[in-house]
Amino acid sequence: MISKSKICLILTSLLAVLAAVGIIYSFKFISIGTQGHQIDKFIKHAGYYQLKQIESQSEDGSFTATLNWVKGKREKELRSSPVVKDLRVTFKVDANDECQFKITDLNDSRFHLPENEPYPFTKQRYANKQKEFNLFETEISQVGQKFFFELRRKSTQEIIFSTKDFPLYFTDKYIEVTTQMKDSMIFGLGDRRTDFILKSGKYSLWTRDAADVDNGTPGKEIYGFHPMYLKRDIANNQFQVTLFRNYYGMQVDYEQNSHLTYKVIGGNIDFKFFIGDSNPETSIKLYHNYINGWILHPFWSSGFHQCRWGYKNSDMLMDVWNNYNKYGIPFDSLWTDIDYMYKYQDFTIDFERFNITQMQQIYNLQFCKQTNKIIIFFFNAFIVRSDPKGVHWSSIVDVGIALDSDAAEKGLDMNVFIQSAKTNQSLVGKVWPGQTYYPDFNHPNSTEFWYDGLKNLSSYGISQDGIWIDMNEFSNFVAGEIVPSQSLIEKIKYFLAIDQPTLPFNPLGLERIDHKTLSLDSKHYSGPQGILFNSSNGHVPTQYDFHNLNGFGEGIATYKAAQKLGKKLTFILSRSTAVGSGKYVQHWNGDGYSNWEYMKLSIPSIMNFNMYGIPFNGDDICGLMHDATAEVCARWQQLGSLYPFSRNHNNNDASSQEPYVFKDHPYVLSSTIKTLNVRYQLLKFYYHLFVKGNGLGTIFRPLFWSYPSDDKAYVYETQFMIGDYLMAAPVVKPGNVIKQSTNSCVYIPKGGLFYNFYDFTEFKEGEHCYEVPFDSTLPLYIKSGKIVHIQDKQKVLRSRFLDNTFTLMIALDENNFASGSMLTIDDYNSDENIISNCVDNQNCVVDLFAQGKLSENNMFQINLKIEQETEKTTFQTILIDKLVVIGIKTNDKTYYKTIDLSENPLIINRNNLQFDVQFQL
Repeated sequence: MISKSKICLILTSLLAVLAAVGIIYSFKFISIGTQGHQIDKFIKHAGYYQLKQIESQSEDGSFTATLNWVKGKREKELRSSPVVKDLRVTFKVDANDECQFKITDLNDSRFHLPENEPYPFTKQRYANKQKEFNLFETEISQVGQKFFFELRRKSTQEIIFSTKDFPLYFTDKYIEVTTQMKDSMIFGLGDRRTDFILKSGKYSLWTRDAADVDNGTPGKEIYGFHPMYLKRDIANNQFQVTLFRNYYGMQVDYEQNSHLTYKVIGGNIDFKFFIGDSNPETSIKLYHNYINGWILHPFWSSGFHQCRWGYKNSDMLMDVWNNYNKYGIPFDSLWTDIDYMYKYQDFTIDFERFNITQMQQIYNLQFCKQTNKIIIFFFNAFIVRSDPKGVHWSSIVDVGIALDSDAAEKGLDMNVFIQSAKTNQSLVGKVWPGQTYYPDFNHPNSTEFWYDGLKNLSSYGISQDGIWIDMNEFSNFVAGEIVPSQSLIEKIKYFLAIDQPTLPFNPLGLERIDHKTLSLDSKHYSGPQGILFNSSNGHVPTQYDFHNLNGFGEGIATYKAAQKLGKKLTFILSRSTAVGSGKYVQHWNGDGYSNWEYMKLSIPSIMNFNMYGIPFNGDDICGLMHDATAEVCARWQQLGSLYPFSRNHNNNDASSQEPYVFKDHPYVLSSTIKTLNVRYQLLKFYYHLFVKGNGLGTIFRPLFWSYPSDDKAYVYETQFMIGDYLMAAPVVKPGNVIKQSTNSCVYIPKGGLFYNFYDFTEFKEGEHCYEVPFDSTLPLYIKSGKIVHIQDKQKVLRSRFLDNTFTLMIALDENNFASGSMLTIDDYNSDENIISNCVDNQNCVVDLFAQGKLSENNMFQINLKIEQETEKTTFQTILIDKLVVIGIKTNDKTYYKTIDLSENPLIINRNNLQFDVQFQL
């Protein structure tokens, strides 16, 4: 193969000759043209669709109609993407608060994904749908007129979606549809690092291996594909969710308070609408129900995690493990990145660098003395960690399969790799191990292939507790593929980016669409047994169709493999996700830099993924790339202590950033220990929010979620809520390095009342500013009227050693009332116990109600009621050995009182319990 340096020498001479004859200009023209802006010439004089016929109408408001194309007088034919001249429009009422608007060709023959699992599909929620009960109404143009569709909220006449006064184009490889967007703000619209309230800009939706910050320039989206948005009607303070159910690459042009335009390179026009109310959670839960909800993670994964690309051998792992134990830093999992693999090959361990005995000591699995073999039952509940210091092993699995590996040989035998259209053999790309194949997760053999690979890791005497699937966009270090027989001319064309895919429109702007991924013409399995798509109609799916589903498919295969390996509650961390991935995987925000901007933007990213239905989500604490400063790392550890998924992760080329390495800045270690101790105090409370959600709704929320009518609450994007209970105001800006402190502020929304989580100081509505030392915990507040259960009697290094005894923090409101909930199980470490009592149709939640009353002689009484959440609630014994009553008001003063019940704890083991506790103020 000719090196790029040699190609450069050839090009220097070649380009000089080309320039002399004027051909260099043509090369530039070809390069720009193939970026895909030919559509502009077509649109300039294009015609329009008129409503041809109303085919059917139903009593619930549903209808079907046909459209036909009226050609513009000066319209120029778009040869690369001809107009689809006859279309069918379908509007379907799915429930009184849910509906679908769809435009297809007359035979509905274009490639689209089915409306059944594993994809989102409509659930039957109402037996009878009556038009008068719909929250929405529709309007369309008259027969013979230019077609438009409008969907309005019936109660306020708010326009939810309207194509009126905007063009509509439906060609083979380019679709454009626009909706009005007046007096509104939107949130979401893809996996990107940007502010939570979306600003005007051009936003790409195309899964990419990148670490960009998105400023509204095309080509800045990162790993996932989530074409949904939450919309707030500002005037009426109403919320709704819109999903564009199209998985092709697209660009969305958004102009605040004006319009939003989808520009898509295939498929159909297919919108799902979820009509909520003044609580944003309402429409989000409707959306989550449609996308099949999200799965519950095992309890141990709620603990803290340490990871690095750069733990090059088991001695380094031992050093990290020993230091965490030495300094008393709580953590539950020590990760290995690609370093642990033999030549970076999947499903292997390099035993020359990673001593299996050392790894077994770190991960502390019980040995069987009779056979001197490790006992691996593959059931989390039965894996025994013999040393209290033992942690869980989580490790990476990349998607690229090295050509010279055992896995590649097996994959070729099973015919599971994506096929090249150029060679008619398995497509060859390049990732960490060198040249690689890529599994086709549509192939019926792919799940078994993936299971066999993961099972092979277990045969070495150590089993993954957490599975980390990375590079699954699919990432490729070359554009498209490696073609062994490529000619010199083809190599030159590739070098000049002349041979990129020719499209009428490129949703990535100036970046070639196959940059760092696979050739778009590469082929997937096309038979009736396809896992992701049944090709019984003869369509051969390509990467053009499937690109945004790559990570989704791998997630499903990994989930099925993990279940087959016996894991009851799965923890699968996937970088690339799509609509519906939360049913199978968890997520982190991917690669980022060790700076204030990336730290700050981690917050809206996690909020977005809560909306997208993957609430167990986090960011690389202290940042992945570049050297983290002590101040950044300390503040990030504080913030990350309340990420749903909390992991410090570092890059191979950056300096170490474990909390104990900052010897000249001891506040990093001190702050980390203090703030992680808070996390572990709250760990069972945090986990109970996931269990209580039962696969629907958000956990890590924006401030306005609890105060949607306060316009100012939308401005404070870095404050966040944990459920509707706790509010955090992390420090995300540099402070005074001399004073080692930062002046920071918290905003209490209108009508809000909060108490400092640590000293119970009262905070009323308005902005409050204060100094936050570098050596500090995360500024945290408990909302009045809420009961939070914590475990503050002990400091533990592992989640499995948290006991069955709780403290109730009762933050009274102005009526001396507070409520909350907690789980009724006594063993969070047994997946089987959680599943049999808490998951799906099982219930293990009790509701707590506390009513305070001030009597004579400054005696205060708390009446605590325990009520099961449903008739199916099961009870195991849990204990309450302390009450902290906050917000007691008398004589114009506010008090708190701690009541020690350790000698006579409250026992919760059945329904309808009441406890009366009195104390002197």
